[in-house]
Amino acid sequence: MDPRNLALDNLRALAMLAGVLFHAALAHSPLVQPFFPTADAAQVAWLDAVLWPLHLVRVPVFFVLAGYFAAHTLARRGMGGLMRDRARRLLVPLVLGVPLLHGVMGALVQQAVVHVQQPSPLLRWLREAQAAGHPLPPPGTGHLWFLYYLLLFTLLIWVARQLLPPALGAWLQRLPLRAWLLGLPLLLAPALASVSAPHPAPESLLPQFWALVCYGGFFVFGYCAGPHLPALVQARTLGLLGGAGGLACAAFLLLLWPARAQAGLLMGLVSACASVWLTLALLGLGQRLLNIRHAPLRHLADASYWIYLVHLPVLFALQFAWMDQPWPWYLKLPLAVVATLAIGLLSFEMGVRRGALGRWLLGRSPRPQAVA
Repeated sequence: MDPRNLALDNLRALAMLAGVLFHAALAHSPLVQPFFPTADAAQVAWLDAVLWPLHLVRVPVFFVLAGYFAAHTLARRGMGGLMRDRARRLLVPLVLGVPLLHGVMGALVQQAVVHVQQPSPLLRWLREAQAAGHPLPPPGTGHLWFLYYLLLFTLLIWVARQLLPPALGAWLQRLPLRAWLLGLPLLLAPALASVSAPHPAPESLLPQFWALVCYGGFFVFGYCAGPHLPALVQARTLGLLGGAGGLACAAFLLLLWPARAQAGLLMGLVSACASVWLTLALLGLGQRLLNIRHAPLRHLADASYWIYLVHLPVLFALQFAWMDQPWPWYLKLPLAVVATLAIGLLSFEMGVRRGALGRWLLGRSPRPQAVA
């Protein structure tokens, strides 16, 4: 099998698009309005019914794909090659990006605190806290927490290969798909039950146990997923996963709405079931529909990492800039998404793609353009 797997590369590009949409739409989500910096006066009640099911699968898809590609890198280049690749593509952007991101985001928020006339509840609280002389919250990893946990999981691969018997890895590889479909939600449920729903981004500099278990489970599945990918493409499997995942997602929304950010074993179980089953359904659907060579998708797949790194400061700058504008949400939201993607893609094409930074982030020379 092609270690890059064209369909999964394209799926990763579309998941990145979903991430930009998700972060932009949070400005209009009533559920997070009290504590999201760019929360806009234009709120859309039904948007939460779209955002939070997306939240259950968007990041898990990335961790499954990261595990899958890590396994192929290890098979092709050995443990040393994997560690060098992840140090270059994860550790360096994390070490350089976290302080830079903290400085840029802090400056953007401070500018908004001073100049926005119709601030979000969080901006208003920050304005009052600064006036009272209270210190600002300590820095975290921001949206780069994903890189942080991928580094931890890479280290755990090395630890596992040093300490655990090879038979355990072989046993995991031989586990049938149905064992993953039933066992993975049961493993994730207690972890998700320990945090509020919808579960927050683990941005702390200290690793959070629930995130290690939850996202580590998806990463391990991706690492072992090679033999199971063909089974996920089958129509019967896709139908069962989609139907069961959809029912679990409906239960998640029913539990979420009355009490909002709640925790508990029932919520953890339905969240885990919906997340696992819908994520695997997306993997199967992506393989059926996205195994195509298409110039815009190839370019988007190459640019996805760069857009992930830079999109949040760009998005926040745009949304802060027009927070006082009386525009409807259906103008602000698509404008934020399109403008953020346009800036990300243009900066990638003009300053990153064919230079040293592009080779560093992509881990290879730029691909020739595919025929549309």
